[in-house]
Amino acid sequence: MAQIPRQAELFAQKIKARIEVSENHELVRLERALDWDELIESAMAIRSKKIKAPTGPEPHYRELLGAVTLMAVKNITYRDAEDLIAHYAPARYLCNLMDSDWRPDHITIFEFTQMLGEAGMSKINGDILGTAKDAGILDHSHLMSDTTAQEAKIPYPNEVGLMAKYMGIVKKAVGKAGKVFSKARTKIKEVEKKIKGLVRASHLFAKTKEQKRKVGKKLYHVSQEIHQELLKAIEAGVTIKGKSQQELARVTDIMKALFPQIKHFLDTGFVAPKKIIHLKMSELYAIVRGKAGKSVEFGLKWGISRIGGGFIQGFMINGGDHCSDKRFCIEAIRVHQATHGEAPSVYGFDRGGYSQKNIKKAERMGVTHVGIAPTGQTAWAVSDSMAEKIKRERAQVEGCIGTIKSPIYGFNKPNARSVKAMGTYGQRAIVGFNMRKLVRELKNLEIAAA
Repeated sequence: MAQIPRQAELFAQKIKARIEVSENHELVRLERALDWDELIESAMAIRSKKIKAPTGPEPHYRELLGAVTLMAVKNITYRDAEDLIAHYAPARYLCNLMDSDWRPDHITIFEFTQMLGEAGMSKINGDILGTAKDAGILDHSHLMSDTTAQEAKIPYPNEVGLMAKYMGIVKKAVGKAGKVFSKARTKIKEVEKKIKGLVRASHLFAKTKEQKRKVGKKLYHVSQEIHQELLKAIEAGVTIKGKSQQELARVTDIMKALFPQIKHFLDTGFVAPKKIIHLKMSELYAIVRGKAGKSVEFGLKWGISRIGGGFIQGFMINGGDHCSDKRFCIEAIRVHQATHGEAPSVYGFDRGGYSQKNIKKAERMGVTHVGIAPTGQTAWAVSDSMAEKIKRERAQVEGCIGTIKSPIYGFNKPNARSVKAMGTYGQRAIVGFNMRKLVRELKNLEIAAA
């Protein structure tokens, strides 16, 4: 069918528009609620610690902090942020670019976010909590804490998948690694077809556990042969230089620990303790939660605290899954003290952190009512009425955790390629939650005053 030609317009449509942004728009209210001078000072202090010398042009702090804020409340990609800041009036207002022709690209926003890192995002969150405290909508005397898992965006870590990923990394890197790895390159070419066949057989034709284990053992022996060739080249005194050789050395070192763990599973059917679950992010671990439908989560362990008024604070737990709740229980109070200058008067935590030692330690730190849920038939360390109040407040922590894990904020399964990036994105989700909370509460104050 012939296409009907479109009638030519008498006057061409303009591509420049005059747009008036509503006073009640969320981003407009957010721009007016935040103390930008304080945020800029925090960003400058972080940058000064990371650069070797103050040379070259300084970042556009105000504009880029606006971009970070936009990504926190919208949970968008760097390219989407670039597009919104260029063409969306409320986003330009948030970034203080209404009267400017300058616009940040996605690379500039990414590099600024990377420069801030997890610590920088945490500092920005502390500034927001301070703003809420000054406005009288945050009560730092109440603190309720819990732990949660931040799942990583990775495939299920089965043995065949890990070995197939290893072979894929080696094949890609060994082709650019120079003549010293020529034997490994030749070996890969010899067994490449066999490896693909075994992976396909495991995914498509091995239906029972025994069949999968049989295919896994064959792939294990082939992968071991390649690993031995790489070890010989590295141990022969090869000078590791260039990205490809560094990647081969890194992944070969990881597989030294992973191969025995894989063999343990293939021989016994049980997962080895502290098993490596990802080759790119070897710091990730399995977190046993015991939940219905999701007994194990793969990622990192975080502590989330709900402060009086509904604002939250969080941090990645050092030591991960091997850090007990008893240790985290006290660490949550320390983080609160560092942010607000004093310990909460009322503190609640679940029975995982219970011990007489922790109760006494919390009291010495300045907590008046230590509401750590007791185990067994042990009595609470607070009165019955205070215990009931703490139980009600602690129940709200789960709601906050569920909210930041939703697609609105993107705490869970962030599009991160490293543990460092997961920490940054986790803190950014918390920042986004608190920013939206701040805007809502300030608006409620205005309505109540009117």
